[in-house]
Amino acid sequence: MSSVLVTGASGGLGSATVAAYLEAGHHVFGLDQVVASQRVSFTSMVVDLTDEDAMRDVMRQIGPIQHVVSIAGGALREEKSEPDVAELPLELFRASLERNLISAFVTIKTAMPNLRAANGDRSISFTTSTDAMLSYGLPSYAAAKAGIIGLVNALTDPLGSEGIRVNAVAPGDIPTARNRSEWAHKPDWYQDLASNNPLRRLCTPDEIAETFVALSDRLTGVTGQTIVVDAGLTRAQPGTPNEPKASGDADER
Repeated sequence: MSSVLVTGASGGLGSATVAAYLEAGHHVFGLDQVVASQRVSFTSMVVDLTDEDAMRDVMRQIGPIQHVVSIAGGALREEKSEPDVAELPLELFRASLERNLISAFVTIKTAMPNLRAANGDRSISFTTSTDAMLSYGLPSYAAAKAGIIGLVNALTDPLGSEGIRVNAVAPGDIPTARNRSEWAHKPDWYQDLASNNPLRRLCTPDEIAETFVALSDRLTGVTGQTIVVDAGLTRAQPGTPNEPKASGDADER
């Protein structure tokens, strides 16, 4: 039984990913700011993902791990209600970087001894977003998620020499409970997104989770890639001026 580390394990995508790895026969360590429901072969641990010292303490408790899945993050509620970049507070921009990019970097930095202590195929899977690829707004979130793609590009070759694969998954906007609450000021948000997608629907947390499991368990020749899972969102025809712009806010702490 191999071990998998999942950050953001209590959120909509994180909990679905934990369930998918458990079903695939892995032992899962779930990190988050709140405790997740305990299950067989699942260990929930509460930690601040941006605190390097606290993360090192947690990693020493975990031991060797084969796969790391960094999901924690998400667009901040305040940014979703402020479309004017001139009015976006600088502290909010910094907070988004901490929540999405810094937390991912600290996770990987502190997990490297655990990955290096494991045998066989090993992988790191980040969560980025389609916000980093197209003009959706949410500049602080998009910039942080673009940084995730930069991490994949920078780490693929040096970690590949150690047999560690590095990829990212870019979901479209997933209608988790948190996201629905934070887009409640636009009542038709998800209906409009779904109707404008080529598949005329949105992806589910389970579909994103399946992608993470496939990258670690089956697609063992894949590294250095960003896999878009968005029901065609990034290939949709441009909307009319009266239609809302799409957002790829998908993940959550």
